[in-house]
Parts: sequence; C-alpha cells; structure tokens
Amino acid sequence: MVPQITQDQDPVSPEEQELRPTWDKPIEEQFATTLVTHDTFFELVFQLKKVACSFLLFLLPLTLQKQLSIPHLKISVRHFRDDNFRETRSDMVYEIPLKKNRKKYVKIYIVIEHKSYDDTHAMSQLFYYEAQIVKAEIDSAKKKGIYTKDFKLSPIILVVFHHGEVIFTGSVELSDEFEKIEGTEEFTIKQKGILFDLSNKNKKELPHDPHVPELYIALRIMQVIMSKNIDEVLREEELLEELKPYTDDPDYRKFARLLACYVFDSNYHLTQKGEKQFNQQLQQTFKGVKIMWSPLAERYIATGVKQGRAEGKAEGRIEGKIEGRAEGKVLGELEGRIEAIISILDVKFGEIAETARDSLDVITDINRLQELIRIATKCDTFEEFYKKLKLVKRKRG
Repeated sequence: MVPQITQDQDPVSPEEQELRPTWDKPIEEQFATTLVTHDTFFELVFQLKKVACSFLLFLLPLTLQKQLSIPHLKISVRHFRDDNFRETRSDMVYEIPLKKNRKKYVKIYIVIEHKSYDDTHAMSQLFYYEAQIVKAEIDSAKKKGIYTKDFKLSPIILVVFHHGEVIFTGSVELSDEFEKIEGTEEFTIKQKGILFDLSNKNKKELPHDPHVPELYIALRIMQVIMSKNIDEVLREEELLEELKPYTDDPDYRKFARLLACYVFDSNYHLTQKGEKQFNQQLQQTFKGVKIMWSPLAERYIATGVKQGRAEGKAEGRIEGKIEGRAEGKVLGELEGRIEAIISILDVKFGEIAETARDSLDVITDINRLQELIRIATKCDTFEEFYKKLKLVKRKRG
C-alpha cells in the first residue's frame, strides 16, 4: 500500500492551495479544470514518502546517507513564486534529520527543481529558493529566541531533475551563473548542485526498488514521454508487471489513473495504436479502472467530436445520398478533432486559439489531428503549438 503522506506545509492562501496537486483529492476532481502536465505528474509522484525515500537513497552519496535518518524525512511542497519565476510549479523540498541529533532535529534540506526542458539558468532559480529557505530559518530562529552567535543554518542540497527531448546542458555550478572577472573568483558563491538527468540514462541505470515499483515506472514513463519510440516502450509488458500484486489497492489504482492521464495528456508521439495498446495493458492490470485522458481533455475531445459529427450528419442529410452521409461522417470526425484542439487551446491561451483554425481546416488526416490534440495538451505557449503544427503538416505532406 502507498503510505500516508506526512508533511509540514507552509501556510498558503486558498488560491495557492487550489493550484497544488495532492493525493487527498480524487484525480477526476483535481484535473477537471486542468491537464496532467509534466510538472503536476512529477509533483504528485514525489509527494509519496516511500518514493521520496527510495529516490534519495539512489541519489545521495553513501557518506551522506549514513548520517541521515531518511525514513523520518518531511515533505514540503513549496511554491516560491514571484514575477521572475511565475512558471515554476514543481519544487519539492525534503527536510531530513541527522541520526545522531534526532532530539535537537538538526536537518538538511534537499531542494529539487523539476525541468522538462533544457534550462541553462536552473541553478540561479534554485539559489533563489535557497535564499527563501535561509530567510525562513532565520525568521523562525528569531521568533524562538535562538538566533544567537551559536546559531547555524541547515545545509541545503540543490538538485536539478531533468527529462526532455535532449540532454541537459546547463551547469550545476552556481559560480557559472556569475560573470567571470579576474580578481573576483574568491568572492563568488561556490556551490555545486546535483544533476539527475533522465535524458542520458538507459533504463538499467534507473532506481529499481521492488518495494517501490511506482518510482521506476514513473521515471521510465517520464524518460520516454517525449520520445518518438514511446509506443515501443509502452508495449513492454514488464513495465506494469510489478504493480499486479497491488491491483486491488485503492492507492495504486489512483496511481494507475494518474499514470494514464499523464501519458495521454502530455505526449505527442504516441500513435492511436499505441494509445489502444497501453490502454489495454492498463485495463488488464487494473480491471475496472477507467483509463484514458484527464477529465478536462476527455470533455473537450468528446464535446468537439460530438459537435463535428452532428455537423457532418447534417451535411450528409442535405446531400440526401449514401455517399453524402458517408462523407458527412468523415467530415464530422475531422471537425470533431479540430474543435477539440481549438477548445484545449482556448482554455490554455484564450481567444488567440481561433487563429489556428484556418491552418487546421486544411488537414484531412485523422491521425494528424489526433497527434495535434496531444501537442495542444502539452505545449506551454501558443507559439510553441503553432511551430509544432507546421512541423506536423510538413513531415506528413
């Protein structure tokens, strides 16, 4: 069973709480108004305490592990937002006590910043978060009356967790964020972060704890979510094999639902055949679990297809011929997918979505439109969608 999560949360506003994914709410409720993005998937998976423990046992140097009471870690999902980092959504902070100082609760922080793209300034972003933690510790010490000359800050380890279409090229040396001027070297902040890059690992290099199967499965999916061979990976029967002993566990069924939503919402290389095969594999493993897109994506797709089919059937009736009705059905399928794309883009980017309609209307290939639905759910900006739209049209002719 997935253990209950015990974590100390910083006070947040109701609006902020709504933006924070949590296992306490049903998947259907959380994603009724948003899509399962890379960030939300990462944040939910790494909120699980046993996932966090298993990952840190894999990530941290053995010398450090021996000093830490990792099973007693506290999980704090913090959102350090300001005008500079408005896009940030998935910062994970683990507080871990030292074994020999459990009574005093001497601890270290592990701050993880998740990136699904190559960000050369990830360390400066993490440095900003580090500064916030330092401030919070000092403020807390002052309130407790222990901010004396003997007061020491807790060590902070910065981690860049990356997966993407290319390997991470940014530096994890904080000093590289500063201009190199002769004579300033000894005064420049020197701190090295840890890089965990899924993009340059093979599956045998991933942590594979038999007691925490969801960690390996989540990492493997994140590793290939943007890959062109995602169909091949999802056909691997052993991918879900380790979940079979837990198929009746409600928590693992939640995990299966989240996994499926992530796969369908956030990839754009998975073919219709691949979707069907993965869906079948999940259904066979977790019988009775509804597996497909997130509720938001399902709603838009269903609404668009229904509207398109209605228009297509009307056109067929006007023609009054069998071939007219058949053509109307095809047009309905095409129009339905176009409406689904426009609806998703409209929710994410507003009225500008309509400017894509002319480019979409000329596409007469169902598979191409299905691929564009996946692209629409994944893109962070309208410009990114439009660029990929052009690529899809060009590569398929």
